[in-house]
Amino acid sequence: MSNKKKGYRFLDNKKRKQIDFLFSLLNQLAVKHPYLVVLILHEYTRILYGVDPYIDFKIKNPKLRIDTKLKELTDFSKLSLLLGSYNRKDDKKFYFKLTDKVSNDLKNKTGNVYGPLWKRFKRINNHEALRLLKNRVQKKIFKNKKVLDAGCGGGRYSYAIYKSGAQSVIGLDYGDIGLKVAKKNYGKINNLSFKKGDVLNLPFKKNTFDTVFSNGVIHHTSNVKKGISELVRVCKKGGNIWLYLYSTGGIFWYSRRLMNELMKKIPYELSSNFLKMMELPDNRFIFMDNWYVPIEKHLSHEEIVKILKKLNVKKIKKIIGKNKFDLDFSLKKYKNSGSIWGEGEIRFLIEK
Repeated sequence: MSNKKKGYRFLDNKKRKQIDFLFSLLNQLAVKHPYLVVLILHEYTRILYGVDPYIDFKIKNPKLRIDTKLKELTDFSKLSLLLGSYNRKDDKKFYFKLTDKVSNDLKNKTGNVYGPLWKRFKRINNHEALRLLKNRVQKKIFKNKKVLDAGCGGGRYSYAIYKSGAQSVIGLDYGDIGLKVAKKNYGKINNLSFKKGDVLNLPFKKNTFDTVFSNGVIHHTSNVKKGISELVRVCKKGGNIWLYLYSTGGIFWYSRRLMNELMKKIPYELSSNFLKMMELPDNRFIFMDNWYVPIEKHLSHEEIVKILKKLNVKKIKKIIGKNKFDLDFSLKKYKNSGSIWGEGEIRFLIEK
């Protein structure tokens, strides 16, 4: 199948083969030295972004940086495979026992992946959502509006929406841990409440909300089309829907698929504990997010527009993220960068 058909038309075969080779080494290393896979993937993941707010890039040009790091990490992986291991790499029973155990863990609800991450957030991490929201969404879609945050997690965006002047906000999520965190942090605020529910079957009547906010949720469900249709259904006619989804194309999104598949071989707790040992900041959940979420779908802008048009929405406006680590921001900054970030990210402001 061609890269174009796979949705990676910006990724040339030579680069794809280099990435595939690195991951073939990491798949072997996952049995011998799983903690080194976490170390390598942390470095690989962070250099795929345009910026790292915590560790400065020595090589500023993203293409040169990725090329250099890809070679360095490949060489490091080769050397790591030569290290002695107490895991019996020649024992196939051990290998399959490990992969089977972790695969079963991944069948749990997505909330069980995100829940422990929300619990680690400090007050400052929760409040930074207000700044992130400001650089992506105009306050007017929330001002004096009845708002649904569909897939609220730990509730930090629900709170940011409330602080943006919303009349009332309901944060909905399926994960018990996230809801517990949300209620603990924000449960005593008037006109801000939290409810358990499924975004594929929203427990609200049609035309209930002035604004429906869905930020990075629907691509983690089993039915993107159904999820989007539910967001539209509960939104009032003339109301707004904010939709953020992962997109496709380039090294970035291709690598995310490989990472998600690879980490089925490494226990969640091992990765989490190792990242803590590295003193990873609590809000840097971009690593565990991709590595362990059970479902992560990558879609093109064209695919989502087709779904929305069939739902007869009035207007679809593409929004460019203004935060420095937003992929769209990097796409604008660097020329011919589609080979790295593909189509960037999907951010649509939709009028019903």
